[in-house]
Amino acid sequence: MNNPLDLSEVIESTREILAQLLAMDVEDISVDASITEDLGADSLDIVDLSFQLGRRYGCALPKINVLDHAQAVCGSVSAFISGGGLTEAGIALMRGSLSAYSAEQLRLGMRPAEIFAATTVRNWAQQCHNLFQHLPASCPECAAKHAQLNERHQVVCSGCSARLSPVDGDEASRRLVQRFVAPDMKAVA
Repeated sequence: MNNPLDLSEVIESTREILAQLLAMDVEDISVDASITEDLGADSLDIVDLSFQLGRRYGCALPKINVLDHAQAVCGSVSAFISGGGLTEAGIALMRGSLSAYSAEQLRLGMRPAEIFAATTVRNWAQQCHNLFQHLPASCPECAAKHAQLNERHQVVCSGCSARLSPVDGDEASRRLVQRFVAPDMKAVA
């Protein structure tokens, strides 16, 4: 099914949630602000942000980062992290993740903690938005193949108005890693 969410609306929702959590004015929260470094969010704020975004849009955002999924899928992160920092493949993986990091946010040798510190409002919104690329192929209720937003901004089936949810965020991240490494796995086989 199509992703009916508008990224700019998800960005605004993310800014509003952060403003509430951090007791700030929405206008003071730039989309490219680092959530921890610029806005001063702590780990509990980030858990709250994930919960609030998930509740607002009816999804479960990933609880595990994409590098941990790469470890689980590949048995090692050595293709993505070498000497404690990102490799070219690691940069490509992070750019292709649900968070869709930009080229400007990442550099060779960047440590995972630095990636976390560089995560912006836009990355969180993109993670939520991109998760809806993982809706079922058709409505489980009526088999329609088109999703839309209802008046409450919930993702629903255009055929029967059943509420639609994407796969769990961790499942979507795992699948993204599997697709990312699939060409290399075939070359090894």
